[in-house]
Amino acid sequence: MRMRARVGPRILVTWFATASTVAYADPEVQTLAIATGLIVLTAVATPERDESDHVAIEAGRFDGIKKIQPATTFGLEYRMGRLLWWRLRPFAGVGITTQHSFYGYGGIRLATYWGEHIVATPSFAVGGYSRGAGKDLGNPPIVGRFGIDLGYRFQNDLLVGLAYHHISNGKLLGQMTNPGTEIVALTVSMPVR
Repeated sequence: MRMRARVGPRILVTWFATASTVAYADPEVQTLAIATGLIVLTAVATPERDESDHVAIEAGRFDGIKKIQPATTFGLEYRMGRLLWWRLRPFAGVGITTQHSFYGYGGIRLATYWGEHIVATPSFAVGGYSRGAGKDLGNPPIVGRFGIDLGYRFQNDLLVGLAYHHISNGKLLGQMTNPGTEIVALTVSMPVR
């Protein structure tokens, strides 16, 4: 059982560090993958912590880096504190933009604590996207959401931070277009007791 826990993180680090280059991803996605790999390595070297369930709200920019069709975005997430496997915890969320785009997703996240208050959390989710009047992310509108949240955890378990998430289809389902987009946002995550 102990051997399985040691092998799992190595597989995750290898995948995060190499998967984006194999798929010929954008430089920002490659950077995100490498940063995630480093955070996972940090998680291996730090003690595991208990977490409570959280509800997170998010406000920021959709397509805020490439700025091809930017919009303001608002999101809501439920982050479960229970472990799914190793140190991975499930979460689910929804978001909407000022261009009437809508997206929903569910996936896994890995909170890594750097001291008592700084928390870096890479995450990966799969979901759906409805374009509205916003950016075309391909058809069928199944997307992956890959990113990192960096936050400050207060004594009362409130977490405030910044998020960067990349959303794209990777042409995994035969989509003809894959422009991808990103969300850069402020987040507030409140414990559910």
